[in-house]
Amino acid sequence: MKPISIICLCLLATGCRPTFKSSNTENLKQELNAAERAFSDASAQKGFYPAMLDVAADDIALFNSGDTVLRGMAFIKENIRKYPDDKKSTLTWKAEKIDVAASGDLGYTYGWYILTVKDSLGRDKISKGLYNSVWKKINGVWKLVMD
Repeated sequence: MKPISIICLCLLATGCRPTFKSSNTENLKQELNAAERAFSDASAQKGFYPAMLDVAADDIALFNSGDTVLRGMAFIKENIRKYPDDKKSTLTWKAEKIDVAASGDLGYTYGWYILTVKDSLGRDKISKGLYNSVWKKINGVWKLVMD
């Protein structure tokens, strides 16, 4: 009778494990969504590159026009120096899809961005498009590693 009890307990424990992981993954997705929203809000408030300083990993990789990989915080800081007070444009976005690895330390988002640029007459010119980002949990904080 004991071996049957042990087998039943093992099966029960194995059956419960995926539910825990699924619940934990959902919590991590909510965390990542909050990080993504906060980044977009900060971009609207203080500009894209200054906002990126708060969320970027030191070894971030940025893709420029699809043909160049720009790496690291030095690039971001240089762009802040080039465009210190860019009040002519606003970049915001909203994630349509968020997913997190079962390990809980890597995730991605994609969705739609809106770039609003004021022309010389003060009129808004709006561009829309798709974006995707890769995030990594570093020391308990979601950091942007690829954009």
